[in-house]
Amino acid sequence: MPLRIGLTFDLKPANAERSPSSENNFGINDYFAEHDSEETVSLIENALKSRGHKVIRIGSAKELLKKLRALNCDIVFNIAEGVNGRNRESEVPAILETLRIPYVGSDALTLSLSLDKAISKKIFAYHDIPTPPYFECVNKKDIIVPKGFSFPFIVKPRYEGSAKGIEPDSRVDNLMDLKKKTKYIIRTYKQPALVEEFISGWEFTVGIIGNDKPEVLPVVQRHVESRTNLSSHIFEKAGLDKDKLRYKEFLEIEPELESQIKGYALTAFCGLDCRDFARLDFRVSEQDLSRKRQKMYLLEINPLPSLAKDDYFAMTSELLGISYNEMINKILDAAVKRYKCR
Repeated sequence: MPLRIGLTFDLKPANAERSPSSENNFGINDYFAEHDSEETVSLIENALKSRGHKVIRIGSAKELLKKLRALNCDIVFNIAEGVNGRNRESEVPAILETLRIPYVGSDALTLSLSLDKAISKKIFAYHDIPTPPYFECVNKKDIIVPKGFSFPFIVKPRYEGSAKGIEPDSRVDNLMDLKKKTKYIIRTYKQPALVEEFISGWEFTVGIIGNDKPEVLPVVQRHVESRTNLSSHIFEKAGLDKDKLRYKEFLEIEPELESQIKGYALTAFCGLDCRDFARLDFRVSEQDLSRKRQKMYLLEINPLPSLAKDDYFAMTSELLGISYNEMINKILDAAVKRYKCR
């Protein structure tokens, strides 16, 4: 049965693409990194229409508030990222829940918890999911490496997505560089800096769709730059040609390693009460690989992942032998089934 589907999103401004040396009016050149392009919004819209559904473009949380009185839809497909604060991804779900309007994706609590890397890592630890050891730097004047930690580290904003704040110099090997990068994060992003022990090795990404019996999608190896061992998407922001860099070719992965990644991914998905779909990023340490122990670490979970045509979900549809349109509608179907069951 065709549905009336609202589509909430944050659109990347036309002038958001800036050179790495230039900064926009907000003081940082990746301010809109999480927002979607018109191409991605159109792809999702057309995918939903391919099933005969009527799609009503809504836009951001602010636009949703303006259109609430006239809003007439059966369900909302939400990909809105918000703008400010660690609860920004929760704005649209919170509004929709207040009015009891069904929507696709995780609820407000899950989106806030997952965006805050420190909180989500505590939940990983509770469920015995390995994650890199970390500490926080809140004050620019008080940057101390706690006992038991050793270089190298990677320095990140505590609650940002889409690799915001992570650049080639985010991996630090000494105290001077740590202080420099940490001060930059605190000053620029107006939030604590999360300092993780850097795990040198392979990087993998895996997605999940569903609820009662979630489907864990194929595990894909992500491209890592050889000199720094950082993911290639970080270098894309620095102007490196991103063609064929985001993910490696779909190589065969050792069954035992794939099984472990999928198991931890499913545990984290359920542990954070994710709904309908999510993507998770892992590292397998180089040292453990050489010893064939294959110890892995969950870096983060993203219950509001990119659905762009060059990102994980679109690319994985090829492995599953389905189209992009079918992939988007699998996500929609998971939400519709969840509401029907409830």
